[in-house]
Amino acid sequence: MLDSMSSGDPATRNRILTSARSLLEEKPGANVTMGQIAGRAGITRQGLYLHFADRTSLFLEVGRLVDATERTPERQRRVDEAATGREALREAIGLQAILKPKLRGLATAMDALRRTDPAADAVWKEREHARLQRCEDLVRRLASEGVLRAGWDPSSAAQCLWAVTSQRVWDDLVVDQGWSTDSYCSHLTQLLEAALLN
Repeated sequence: MLDSMSSGDPATRNRILTSARSLLEEKPGANVTMGQIAGRAGITRQGLYLHFADRTSLFLEVGRLVDATERTPERQRRVDEAATGREALREAIGLQAILKPKLRGLATAMDALRRTDPAADAVWKEREHARLQRCEDLVRRLASEGVLRAGWDPSSAAQCLWAVTSQRVWDDLVVDQGWSTDSYCSHLTQLLEAALLN
């Protein structure tokens, strides 16, 4: 059933976001059109454009919604309020182990589309920039506590942490190689502590 709710209707906006997310996750890497999203949401294309000016703004909001719903404040607080930088690193790895399976659909879709789709590229860059910033915050804490291993500058250490905890690495180890969540957490913790900490 098509509706013509105004652009201020939160229920319609939420239905659009949910529809876009589900289409992206069903076939990661497939070209998802505004028409498909409108059809899934039960509105016209014109109705969709009342809420989102273009695919880029829609995809950005989908990415933000996924992060907001999956990265719970209390779990992030465990990283931010850990007693030491070493504990914060362990909590951060644990958080990634929880987030990666939940974000896999969107992350895989954006990674596959980003080289040819400016909307997907914008989402990818925003999400990965935010993740890199969290890694930088954590490494600055390690450095301020004097536990960052000699030879690492904070920027390179943050980039290493960011790369090792990427969606692709999680996919390679957990999805392709069959690692359990516990193995992922324990092995990445050992690897990163050995590489980055005194």
